[in-house]
Amino acid sequence: MDMDLSVIIVSWNVRDFLKRCLESLYRYTVGIEFEVFVVDNNSYDASPDMVRQSFSQVNLIVNKDNLGFAKANNQALTFCSGRYILFLNPDTELLDNSLKLMVDFMDTHPEASAAGCKLIYSDGSLQHSCRHFPSLFTDLMEKLYLDYVFPQSPFFNFYRMGLWPHDTLRKVDVPYGACIIIRKQAIDILGGMDERFFMYYDEIDLCYRIKQTGGSVYFIPDINIVHHANRSSSQVSLETQQYKYRSKLLFFKKHYGMLSAWVLFINLCFNKLIVWGILWPINAIAGRRWDIGHLKSAIRIEWQEYIRFLKNRFSCHGKCDGQGAGVR
Repeated sequence: MDMDLSVIIVSWNVRDFLKRCLESLYRYTVGIEFEVFVVDNNSYDASPDMVRQSFSQVNLIVNKDNLGFAKANNQALTFCSGRYILFLNPDTELLDNSLKLMVDFMDTHPEASAAGCKLIYSDGSLQHSCRHFPSLFTDLMEKLYLDYVFPQSPFFNFYRMGLWPHDTLRKVDVPYGACIIIRKQAIDILGGMDERFFMYYDEIDLCYRIKQTGGSVYFIPDINIVHHANRSSSQVSLETQQYKYRSKLLFFKKHYGMLSAWVLFINLCFNKLIVWGILWPINAIAGRRWDIGHLKSAIRIEWQEYIRFLKNRFSCHGKCDGQGAGVR
């Protein structure tokens, strides 16, 4: 029987969640031929030992260093034989035969190059997991906090689609990379993930390139998967923020040009002016009614990453490409 689906799970120090993910995968998935690859990015919580002992059928790849999300996925891609590839986070759990349903959807929708499903939190509430592609406009709305003030506005909160309720089948720009299925043929054409993205923006870049080649990405509302969310990244919150901004700069420069990076810097200046010039004085006068410390911390980290990006850019005379964004 031909292999229908190759599941790739990149894991870092989430042994218990990974075990629950694999248990649910093998408990519920029937009716398709599938294989599972777990790529461990140098975990220190004995995750590889757990996989070896409890899931001998899993194809395990153990890295001596943390190679990042994109590169680890590409490692497994070279061994995949499925007609479809499923990128699955280790902090997800299946509730039913979701993977068979995703394969069925792709089989009956040949126009779809990739698809994501509905993600829900542990308590069953909806995770707003679809996005428009980030742009200079959406970044400005975020920097001015207009997306926060008007969360359900499809204009001010265009990036998060005005908190669209994820209740209809539709084409989207980007579903969360926690669970996304893609045709093997499509990802072979793209050459896999861009390994310059250590973490974050990798699935955005992948979907953007799918759209550039004429492909379509769908959201399937009738398939639910639990996503516990951020179980690896929350362990290193500072580094996570740094990688997020580095990847953001890389994405904008790669797809929108170097000028877009300068505009992002101007947007950040507006953001800094609002927080330090308006919100902070109001907060002080009001007796610290609002905690804006996290806003100030985020701005400092992003500011440092922009300075690093610009310094690297000038030191490389504009020829560093991904290295200019500080990507490992």
